[in-house]
Amino acid sequence: MWIDLDDTEIALLSQDTVPASVLKKLQAPAHRDAALFREFADSRSDYLHVHQDAPVERTRNGAYVLSWLWVYNEQVGLPKLATYDDYDLSLECLELLEQTEDFDIADLDAGAEHHLGSEHFKGQQWSLLHNSGLLTLILLPSEGCPPWVYSETPMIAGGTTADGLTDERCMRFLLEAINTFKTHGAFPSEEQQLTLL
Repeated sequence: MWIDLDDTEIALLSQDTVPASVLKKLQAPAHRDAALFREFADSRSDYLHVHQDAPVERTRNGAYVLSWLWVYNEQVGLPKLATYDDYDLSLECLELLEQTEDFDIADLDAGAEHHLGSEHFKGQQWSLLHNSGLLTLILLPSEGCPPWVYSETPMIAGGTTADGLTDERCMRFLLEAINTFKTHGAFPSEEQQLTLL
């Protein structure tokens, strides 16, 4: 296992909390040639990623460089999910979306009047709606079960909704709803709506 700790985090560790042998490994300086090997390994393929502080185990005629190999869903028999290239999103939001499993979106139109988008989460269909400046997510579980609803409550700033309707706001709302679903196992009912600050 490799855990990316920066120098400040390593400095906070002490022999009281971490065995001396582990602390010695964490504090060991990188080999003087480590950057050369990392740079070469990272340039080998678009499917190979090497972190700037990745461990390098130097040997007499070369080195082992810890790296990550990219594998597509389809290569292991899983469905391909949508990308977010067509949306105006911050890098932070993109990273959060990329970390969210079992979530897909085929169409999102922040400029639509009422129905903004739909697709699947954990195999269940969802729809994103917009009404009176507020977003609502409806998740349709298995047939015969009532839908789960997650909705914004009014965010008032001078008597109007605080933010305009943008791709970023819609995606962040979807992420908030998904996080709530993961935490509670279900979306809250309309009576249990959470206030989003």
